[in-house]
Amino acid sequence: MKGPWIVLSACCGISWEKSLSRRFTARGIVLNYQRNSLTRSFIQRVGIIFIVIVVFFALFYRWGFPTYYYWKMEQPVKEAQQLIQNGKEDQLSEDIVVVSWDRDGFNSEDELNADLTFQLGQAGVSLNRFWVDATTIDAAESGRSVQRLYNQSRQRNDFYAIFFIEDQNLYLIGTSIPDFQAAIRTLMPILIATTILFLVLLFGLIVLLVRNQIIKPIGRLEQATRNISNLNFAGSDIQEENELGSLSQSINQMKRSLQQHEMEMLERNDQLKAFSSNLAHELKTPLSVMQLLVDGEQMGLENPTFLQDVDQQLADMNELVAHILAYSQQMKEDVQLESVEIQALVEKELKQQQLIDPKFQVTLAIEPCQLETNQQLMGMILLNLLTNGMKYSLDKQMTVTGKRSGNYYQLTFQNKATEMSYQQFSQLTEPFVVGEASRNNRLSGTGLGLSIVQQSLRTLGGELILRQENGYFIAGVTLPVKRKTVS
Repeated sequence: MKGPWIVLSACCGISWEKSLSRRFTARGIVLNYQRNSLTRSFIQRVGIIFIVIVVFFALFYRWGFPTYYYWKMEQPVKEAQQLIQNGKEDQLSEDIVVVSWDRDGFNSEDELNADLTFQLGQAGVSLNRFWVDATTIDAAESGRSVQRLYNQSRQRNDFYAIFFIEDQNLYLIGTSIPDFQAAIRTLMPILIATTILFLVLLFGLIVLLVRNQIIKPIGRLEQATRNISNLNFAGSDIQEENELGSLSQSINQMKRSLQQHEMEMLERNDQLKAFSSNLAHELKTPLSVMQLLVDGEQMGLENPTFLQDVDQQLADMNELVAHILAYSQQMKEDVQLESVEIQALVEKELKQQQLIDPKFQVTLAIEPCQLETNQQLMGMILLNLLTNGMKYSLDKQMTVTGKRSGNYYQLTFQNKATEMSYQQFSQLTEPFVVGEASRNNRLSGTGLGLSIVQQSLRTLGGELILRQENGYFIAGVTLPVKRKTVS
């Protein structure tokens, strides 16, 4: 058993543990692996399997193959015995030696052995020593078959024989078996070298396949995740095969989701910057006016409307702050739902707004319906749409209609208004954008109304659609009748 281990040691050169813990060289590329890396662990396990296979082959060549070899050589002799016992001696193979004689035709064991040796010699079987003892004869006479293996050193082979008695005749059936040990001593070095070469090639092929099919793809997936963690989405999508395909698809989906989220965050950041800038401007205007009024009063300039002007600027600031609070309220993550009668809510909000301008006429055509929504947000939506119509209506009239359509409820607010340019109209839902100069300075807006409406509707799962048709400004609101969750 020393032969295989010597060859294995010569092939490996150094110990597995030492070599694998440092580096593995393939196709001229030196790959450094971490101590607990997948590649290092895989190569170690494949190396153990490789050694186990070598040991298995060595044990098989030493014990398994010889046993099978002799068992295979016995079969023709046993088949010949069955043919004789079945009366089919004419079907015997010429490679089988058959000797028979009347068991009563010899007087002693020596006479029997001499006669058998002579007949075997005529059949070309020359044995160094041949004998048939009383034990063999007694076993045959009892009806059993006796197996014997004789050495033929001149021919460098063995002679396998079976003794049995059939029809008062003693039969010897045998065949020459090439010496297995001599053959195996000649073939063993070649077999071991071939086996080790095969296993080395198999080991290299497995490592190469795993490196190309698993290690490299995992490396690409790792690099992709590193790029994603650094918010680098410039690379193309990863397209892997086999079991890693679903993982690559998940990473690609995560990449697209994070990229979209980053774009939304950047857009939200830009909007926040613009919101902060506009907010500072909107607050600066009334503060500057009040500062001028105070400075004029301190300088002794007469201003009979001083208190009214200061009060108006404070009222404008109070309205602005209220709208900003309403705008920021849309950032809440959870909204409680409740059953709201839409007709009653619209009539309630309209009644409160008409106290500000009793001459403003509103035509209502609201179909009763219970909506599963949030009453506070709905009140905010109705308030802003009603005040928006009252501020910018050219004829102090507005029509409000509402009807159910399937699982949704549609509200429409319509009033005559000055037509706006496409660019101006497209920006109406942005914070601090005012569509036109107000016809009623006392009700001048802050530009947050439609932004509040749009975000409130998104929170409630609804939609806001603005249109300009034939001199009319139309705001369409669509709301779900029932919703299970809102986020």
